Amino acid sequence: MSGPPGVDDGWCVIGAGPSGLTALKNLLSLGIRAVCLEREDDIGGNWYFGSGASAVFASTRLISSKSLTAFTDFPMPRQWPSYPDHTRCLGYLRAYADHFALRPHIRTRSPVEGVVPRPGGGWTVSTGGGAIECRGLVIANGHNHTPRWPDVSGRFEGPFLHACHYKSPVDPVAIAGQRVLVIGGGNSGSDIAVECSRHAARTVHSTRRGYHVVPRFIMGRPSDLRGERLLAMGAPTWLRRLVSLRAIDRAIGLSWKHGLPRPDHRLWDSHPVINSEILGRIDSGDIVPRGDVRLFNGDVATFADGSQESFDVVICATGYVLSLPFIDATHLHPVDGLPRLFLHTLHPTRDDIAVCGLIQPDSGQWGLTDLQGQLIARMALATERSPRAAAFLHRKRGQSGDGIPRPAGIDYVDSPRHRFEVEHHAYRRCLEKLIAATERRLRRDGAVRSGF
Repeated sequence: MSGPPGVDDGWCVIGAGPSGLTALKNLLSLGIRAVCLEREDDIGGNWYFGSGASAVFASTRLISSKSLTAFTDFPMPRQWPSYPDHTRCLGYLRAYADHFALRPHIRTRSPVEGVVPRPGGGWTVSTGGGAIECRGLVIANGHNHTPRWPDVSGRFEGPFLHACHYKSPVDPVAIAGQRVLVIGGGNSGSDIAVECSRHAARTVHSTRRGYHVVPRFIMGRPSDLRGERLLAMGAPTWLRRLVSLRAIDRAIGLSWKHGLPRPDHRLWDSHPVINSEILGRIDSGDIVPRGDVRLFNGDVATFADGSQESFDVVICATGYVLSLPFIDATHLHPVDGLPRLFLHTLHPTRDDIAVCGLIQPDSGQWGLTDLQGQLIARMALATERSPRAAAFLHRKRGQSGDGIPRPAGIDYVDSPRHRFEVEHHAYRRCLEKLIAATERRLRRDGAVRSGF
């Protein structure tokens, strides 16, 4: 892009990771001028391994299949494995940007320092290179930036890392021969524990509760694709649970049959661990499961059951705190300290701001953020050209609640990790229906071509 958009001249997208790229693409596809600001020297966001924006480690792969992860109109190559690694994911994102000619609209090395509303609508976005005046704003810089540390008394004297700092068994610290404690039972914690167990003298995995563990493959197919068939059939949640638990038991055994605590929640009431190796590593003794950590004293950890053990390295895979330091939180309709947005994406009253990617789905994310981007772009177009579509979206956003579909039989665990959890199939259908309904109104007002 030769220059920044002028006053009232377009939309600004913050972040050129998966969410920002698809938000930009969808705005441009409807003829809405837009610029994307990216802090790093190239696109990719979290998948740009080695950059300041990336929290992935060298062996990171998708935990959802490529079929359920890909953008809606840009499938991943058929010859790729079902769960591509971070190198392929980055290549996919850059191919997406090239295919849709997004790069001329992206400004790299442009960290956003502040965002303030303009009188009468729109935003002033401050960057190191000056201010950009824009008519609308899409925040798409991700929510895995600020580490959440475990609430443990005392202090550990050795290397004390967050999962975002861990890159490999030799970076930033050598794991070989060490006594390693991994805290956190989610997907990152489980992957790191498995990897450390191949190199460390001893690997202990500390979790607060029991988790459901799902293998990557069930009978030769990605497990999420197996589940997708039941969702498409409209099977009730209780039946999907029954079928899935039996399939998991046949494939790798249920987690509590391997000596782990029985989960205090039902399958899908919490984000499951997608891992085909961890239970086998526990059975072999290469990973030792333990409960919550209560105290550190020097190199000694005291666990909830009162037992103690010395460690050389501690890695905390305890998630992230949502942090958007460049904008006053009051502009995002906060409730209990977090944004309360319609479908986790549209502001309930403003037409000039949206968030793309602020979800934690139980399967692939990029296709869902693509649909979010399609909805955002249609809201932007409706504001300019279609009173009918704009009024329709205002009515939808004005309804009580956040609009998130909550399938019967699913009751998410009350934890920070699940504040943005969505059941991907119901959420996708909800977005698709809303996009289609908005599209019809846009066409009636002549805002888009009938064949678009």
